Amino acid sequence: MSLTDKGADDDSAVVLGPPGTRRSTALVLLVSSHFLLNMDSAIIEVAVPTIKEQLGFSVSSLSWVANSYILTFGGFLLLGGRLGDVLGSRKVFTGGLVAFALASLLGGLASSPEVMILARGAQGLAAAVVSPTALSLLVGLFPDRTAAERAQRHKALGTLGAVAAVGGSAGYFLGGLLTDLVGWEATFLVNVPAALALACFSQRLLPPDAGGTGWARVDFVSAVGASLGMTLLVYALVGSEPSNLLSTWTCGLALVSLTLLLFVVARQNRSADPLFPLRILRVREVRGANLVAALINMAIGPVIFFLSLYIQQVLDFDPLAAGLAILPIVAAITVSSRLTGSLLARFGVRTVMICGLSLFSAGLLWLGAMSGAAYWAEVLGPELVIGFGGGLVFVTFTVCGTSGLEARDAGAASGLLTTSQKVGSALGLALLSTVAATFNRDTELAGLTDGYRAAILAATLPVLAAVAVSGSWLPRRERR
Repeated sequence: MSLTDKGADDDSAVVLGPPGTRRSTALVLLVSSHFLLNMDSAIIEVAVPTIKEQLGFSVSSLSWVANSYILTFGGFLLLGGRLGDVLGSRKVFTGGLVAFALASLLGGLASSPEVMILARGAQGLAAAVVSPTALSLLVGLFPDRTAAERAQRHKALGTLGAVAAVGGSAGYFLGGLLTDLVGWEATFLVNVPAALALACFSQRLLPPDAGGTGWARVDFVSAVGASLGMTLLVYALVGSEPSNLLSTWTCGLALVSLTLLLFVVARQNRSADPLFPLRILRVREVRGANLVAALINMAIGPVIFFLSLYIQQVLDFDPLAAGLAILPIVAAITVSSRLTGSLLARFGVRTVMICGLSLFSAGLLWLGAMSGAAYWAEVLGPELVIGFGGGLVFVTFTVCGTSGLEARDAGAASGLLTTSQKVGSALGLALLSTVAATFNRDTELAGLTDGYRAAILAATLPVLAAVAVSGSWLPRRERR
């Protein structure tokens, strides 16, 4: 029996989703959306130097090609995740893809820095809707009521993590190829047909929405407060120079953002339909999963960023070769993500998480011994260890962060988990950039190596903190 054969008021229809082949094709659609978002983030990074020259960006304003995306993405994730619960996940997911296509079209047609920054902000806003809603839909399609169902969910989450990692890697190659052969505009325009095709297929492949509370019960005050608070927090982290991270201006912005977020939290207990149901945080492993997600992302994103710079500036690889040199991390994440489901079933959540974090920290310590010698001797081995440990961690915290919850809270939980990752990444990059700048005594190769090595070694601290959190907050076995 298909989902549409069940009554609209049958709750199991919403949870079970389409059976067999139809559920598999729905999974392909959802992981493709994550592939597209991750590919877009990487593809633009490769095109940034050309965009700077042709649109006339100043050195100081060029960072906003990335920062405008990060601001809106991180700022609206909580709202984006909750909209799926309120208005219907399929409707919101489809609308987000259409908005992403339109924003990409605007970016491809941009003729000035102002339009480019606006387009990137619009892309981030659309991604803030698509990303958590896709995760929420996947959780709904793969319930976890029995051991067999949990194994299927773990496999689906592993597939999502693996494909997302491959998308980021593909972006580096495709970005260089399109920029060289067609122009930087193609790095935006390639998203348009892809996003529109996914939007069209979503209407056929995803289960119909069971209905939501609608706009009438949306707490707009909390929505505005949460979005503004998160935006200010991310801006305080990514908009400051490393040397000004503790300045009065940055600390003041962070204080205002935290005040707004505390105000939103205080409103949730009084709201008939809260933007973020606080009952989610009563689940101990959900709190632990989000804290681990933030801590591990303080390390992984910045480490790849510094490693890319090290490979290009110290080892003298060109951009395309540097993209290839990062590929082993992606390959190892892909392999371990696919293995995590069976490991969770056999050894349990806590054991797999701690093993993954231990491998990750060991890889960082190994990489932190780099001295400017050959890539094959000093970088390849640590990359494989970091990637394999990272894949175990990413799937495990996603399982913990979305398990043991009511179906009506799936979107909010997914939005919270994605928000934790983005805020952790922004905070990690800000802090580790300060470390790198402090130890970069000069622009000579030895000075650059010292800075990047110090930043990578410092990245082990949040990973070790995540080990402590896992040991005390995560259960031995997944909560049903």
